[in-house]
Amino acid sequence: MEELLAKAGDYFRRRFDGVIRIEIDNASSAIWVDGRAEPPVVSVTAPENVSSDFCLWRTSNDTLSRILSPETRRLEGAYIAGRLAISGDMAVMARLEIGEE
Repeated sequence: MEELLAKAGDYFRRRFDGVIRIEIDNASSAIWVDGRAEPPVVSVTAPENVSSDFCLWRTSNDTLSRILSPETRRLEGAYIAGRLAISGDMAVMARLEIGEE
């Protein structure tokens, strides 16, 4: 989980005024990304003042690792292929900026 947290910290670099919860298949904890801060805060602990209005990602460990990897960064491909399920506050996805600075 520590490696994924580090990768997520590198992946989510810009504020996006929302919260993402990433649930990994067969994992006992989730990754929270609080994009209300600059830079976003990545943690296994839910951020303060989070309501049910967050964006939820569900995927496997392998797929998430590929999405967060600087070599591949395949968010759209994983979603289109059905390896990443996204639900909840979809406005968060509209505000999300990823990629190189």
